[in-house]
Amino acid sequence: MTTREVIVVVQKGDHSLGYYDFGTGAELDRVPIDPFPHEFAVSPDGRFAYMAHFGVALAEDEGPGGNTVSVVDIQARRRVGTIHCGEYRRPHDVTFDARGALYVLSEGSSHLLVVNGPRSGRIDHAIPTGGEGSHKVSVLRDGSMAFCSNMNSDTVGVVFPKDPRRPAVIIPVGQRPEGSVFDEEERRLFVANRGGAEISVIDVKRLAVVDAIPTPRGPVRMCRDPRGRLLAALYYDCGLAIVDPDTRKTRVVPLPEKPISVGFHAATQTALLSTHAHRICLVDTVAGELVRFVPTRSDPDPMVVVSLAN
Repeated sequence: MTTREVIVVVQKGDHSLGYYDFGTGAELDRVPIDPFPHEFAVSPDGRFAYMAHFGVALAEDEGPGGNTVSVVDIQARRRVGTIHCGEYRRPHDVTFDARGALYVLSEGSSHLLVVNGPRSGRIDHAIPTGGEGSHKVSVLRDGSMAFCSNMNSDTVGVVFPKDPRRPAVIIPVGQRPEGSVFDEEERRLFVANRGGAEISVIDVKRLAVVDAIPTPRGPVRMCRDPRGRLLAALYYDCGLAIVDPDTRKTRVVPLPEKPISVGFHAATQTALLSTHAHRICLVDTVAGELVRFVPTRSDPDPMVVVSLAN
């Protein structure tokens, strides 16, 4: 059986999960889902995508928002389930730990929902994050701690899914914290502060900020390449920042419009950045150059590159 590399991307304004050929950029398919999906995560076995339905276009928009998480079979390209979040409105972020437990971050209620058996759809715990505007979450591989970016409180709330009654530990960071990523050893968590021009560095053992790495304005989302470099989408300064967290050296690749999300394709050393221009910018991180675009449907956001059967 032959396979091809495929970009799978959340399309917020189109209310869909889109499929695009990584090499040619051609649209292959789209799966309709609930209104205004924002973040998504792929299950550890690579079979399913889980989309959080924020239910409105922007965090600033009024209204109750959504309260579901759609489940899509990636290979079959069809929706196969729904997780209902009930009173926990505006689910914005989703992620997994290594054992396959699902975590859903409700911005509307500032709670982290723990779903130990994602296929069952049952919410096992709802844990207060200790802040307002809980927007993004990073969870340790063993599921012992979850770091919730509270963008309206300028804090990261650390909660303990295996001890859900334990109060959150509140860590002040920069202005409007959003995306975050661990280093490989999970000793440090890097937090992008969209409202400023820095990345906060949290010592995971001490649960304290130990450094701040200066960046251009508006780091909003981050991922990490195999060399340990941080790839940060710069919302206000329209670019990709490639940051060595140890030397603090930063290389910036300019982009023609504001990026809102970033992913990485290791085989080609390519960064992928979704933008408000309804396309994905592909950046060669070795050459430090923007190389091409993949047009999408309305408002692309997070994406991943997967190998799918032809």
